[in-house]
Amino acid sequence: MTIDGPGPWWSRRRSRIRAQWPTCLPGIRFCARGTLAYQAPAPFKTGGTTAARAAARLALDELGRGITRRHMPEQLTTAQERLNLATAYWHTSEDTPDLWLKARITLMLTEREADRAQRYQDAIREVTLELAQEHERRERFRKAVFATPDTARIWWLDRHLDDLDSLNWDIFKQKILPLVGAADDIQSKAERIAQALLYVWEKLGDNPGQHARFTTTARTVLDQMGWDDVIVWPTADEPPAAEAPVSVNGDGAAPRSEAGTAR
Repeated sequence: MTIDGPGPWWSRRRSRIRAQWPTCLPGIRFCARGTLAYQAPAPFKTGGTTAARAAARLALDELGRGITRRHMPEQLTTAQERLNLATAYWHTSEDTPDLWLKARITLMLTEREADRAQRYQDAIREVTLELAQEHERRERFRKAVFATPDTARIWWLDRHLDDLDSLNWDIFKQKILPLVGAADDIQSKAERIAQALLYVWEKLGDNPGQHARFTTTARTVLDQMGWDDVIVWPTADEPPAAEAPVSVNGDGAAPRSEAGTAR
């Protein structure tokens, strides 16, 4: 495209323009009105004024549509200024480099098109507001409920106050607690340790020898780690706790500790 002037003024032609050019919102268009000045190359001159005018209008229509389809209806002023910059000076078309044209075009929105554009904006605004409110609600919920593991537990308990039989802490630990971002809190660690110890206890069963060997092994590990002051272990000749299993001699002698035998 060039901005050099065309030939002499008496060879130029003018035409009134009335057109509708699209906005970037489907179904809504700008109305374009104004004047088009052009100077056709020699091949168009031989075809008469009609052919030259048609070529100039097509070139202007392509230029105008290329500008307006990039703008929303509410960007009417911006589209107008870009159109002014593109058509205010003599220039040539890429498809017909010998065809010179310039134009003075005014863009406008009819009342009907402006109303349709406003309804669209209102719908977008309503949806955007709903999404913003939902996002705000979730953010507040996250900060209030998932701030700490304890607040999450209180919330979970409160949801089941009317039906405590349905309270399932396993689901809470699997589904809710990871969302807190602090699933390794003290209580969770204690629960996992307790579950591990319960697993060991169930594995030991009712076998006194298993209990004795486990006690001896655990005491040995703690002694090697220097943690022998953590738990007060019974001595070899000290009977175990009342609830601990004991063995009785076949001759009816006094019971003796399996732990001592294991040692």
